[in-house]
Amino acid sequence: MGFLIGFAPWIVYWILVGNTGFVAAVGIALALAVAGPLVLRLRRRSWHSLEIGTAVVFALLLIAAITVDDQVLERWLQPVTSLALLLIALIGVLIGRPFVEEYAAESVDPQTAVTDGFRVITVAMTWMWIAVFGVMTVSALIPPLVDGDATIRDTGHTLSVLCYWVVPYTAMGAAGVVSALFPTWFARRSELVAAHTEDRRAPVAQTAPPPSIRSASLVLTAPEVSRHDEPFAWGVRGCPPNASVDVRASGTDLFGAQWESAATFTASANGVVHAVTTAPVTGDWSAPDADAALWAMRFESDRAPELFVPPAHGWQVTMDVRCGSERSRTTVARVAGAADVHLTEVSIDGRPAVYASPAGAPPPNGRPAVACFGGSEGGCDSQRSTVAMLAANGYAALAFSWVDENADIAKIPLQRFVRGVKWLAGQEEVDARRTVAMGVSRGAEGLLATAAHSRISLAGLILVSPSSVSWQAIGSDGEIPGTPSWTLDGTDLPWCALPSGELMPQLVRNAWSAHGSIARNQPILLRLRPAYEEGLDHATPETEIRSEHIDYPILCLTGDDDAVWPSGTMADALLDRRSDAGDAHLRFPGAGHLIRPGIFPVAAQWTSGIAFGGNGSGQAAAQRGAGTAILDFLGRM
Repeated sequence: MGFLIGFAPWIVYWILVGNTGFVAAVGIALALAVAGPLVLRLRRRSWHSLEIGTAVVFALLLIAAITVDDQVLERWLQPVTSLALLLIALIGVLIGRPFVEEYAAESVDPQTAVTDGFRVITVAMTWMWIAVFGVMTVSALIPPLVDGDATIRDTGHTLSVLCYWVVPYTAMGAAGVVSALFPTWFARRSELVAAHTEDRRAPVAQTAPPPSIRSASLVLTAPEVSRHDEPFAWGVRGCPPNASVDVRASGTDLFGAQWESAATFTASANGVVHAVTTAPVTGDWSAPDADAALWAMRFESDRAPELFVPPAHGWQVTMDVRCGSERSRTTVARVAGAADVHLTEVSIDGRPAVYASPAGAPPPNGRPAVACFGGSEGGCDSQRSTVAMLAANGYAALAFSWVDENADIAKIPLQRFVRGVKWLAGQEEVDARRTVAMGVSRGAEGLLATAAHSRISLAGLILVSPSSVSWQAIGSDGEIPGTPSWTLDGTDLPWCALPSGELMPQLVRNAWSAHGSIARNQPILLRLRPAYEEGLDHATPETEIRSEHIDYPILCLTGDDDAVWPSGTMADALLDRRSDAGDAHLRFPGAGHLIRPGIFPVAAQWTSGIAFGGNGSGQAAAQRGAGTAILDFLGRM
């Protein structure tokens, strides 16, 4: 309604100016320009830049209509009024009051109206109108410049009709249609995208593996049980010399989706395929790498692919080998930890956690220990595999839920990290002096901030895809205006704003292509990094985490293709503030944001529509390298 009131004087003026006297047309438009804002004020609504500018323009035009000769007005009034509209809209943008934003803010809730995404899209639409007003101005200038006798009332002159009327109002009509339809179209398409990207998967039991096939001559060797962080040492022997050998690996994830890899090898002269040293001739990987049978698996289910999550109680992997008429098939298990590792569900101050304890009696001085904090996914399930792996290597480990699953990261007390670390360090089997904490992504941010405020005593920190600043709070719909992510003793920590408007081009593209992506079972992905990069460029000193206050070594693990945020840049920044010789930053080429120790399929590095980044071999190398780097760092504590 407000938008219509803002343009009403102009609409009436354009109707009257070609059919009545200039003074009457401008006078009536001025009366409407004054009356419209008064109506809004009576409804307790504020004035807008368009209305104020319109009233001023028509007041000046009324003076001109009274004092200037009609012949001059007939030629120049139309370009002058179009130029006036252009200047009103342009000045509104320059003074921070884009007229589209002013009107649109009245149709949304206050929280949405102050988001960066709302600002970007309404400013963009204001610029669209500025462009239209520019077209109208240029078009209206053509007749008097080309033909000095052309006037606004030349109804029989083609150039005048086209340039004074057809072109300007066609452009304006098109802009009006876009302004009217775009918000509804974008909202509906965004709902479609949200429904498509929502992770509605539920855990299912793995189906029984196919029966084993044993050949008298073709022998397939693979470890019957191995951990996710251990090499997958398989091989084939008994083939004819230089024969073609087809290898296929398959398995289902936690949610029942099928994953599969395939490759063809040429056997050696003695009929052997050494997967570690032999590259396939064709297939899903191209270099010698036995682990590639796992990490190169493709998503083969009839829905959009999603991040691989291993089954909780062992991942059954079926290896199937064919050579000529001979065939061998066996199913092996990949597990998170050793069989004698004990996992216990615990509650720490009402928050869930999982405690992993190694087998056997602890050393006289206690075990080294690692407190693990996951990312924004919340809960502690994402760290189960990690703590089981650590326990299998002799470390007591705790996966602690610092934020609930799918909850907003807003005003999280840093004391939660303190409680998790202190609980672990206080266990009878743990050597508190050799306790290390590890955080991932937003968990690394909170953990680093906690350590920087000298709230926890540790032997070291491991930060995976970390941040060097404290960020603005985020929720399911993006940034939460005016809200920090962290608090300390009830006080808000200064935060770096997240300009989500940087993501609008991606969001519009995703909305435009939504139907096609859904029909083809393709993911619809959003790379958050542009917003975080823009925010980091404008970070203020008070939002930086004072890592120099931490008096123990820090290991940072990052991928140079991180699509979530510039973790490599931020890891460098937080380490540059320090001078600890024990610090290290391991940057993995071709890896993305999600660096988890172990060997897992890397084909779908995204979840719930958020892209993590990383390519196949680079991500696989990071997963394997991360486990080694973590254990090496812990071994020095």
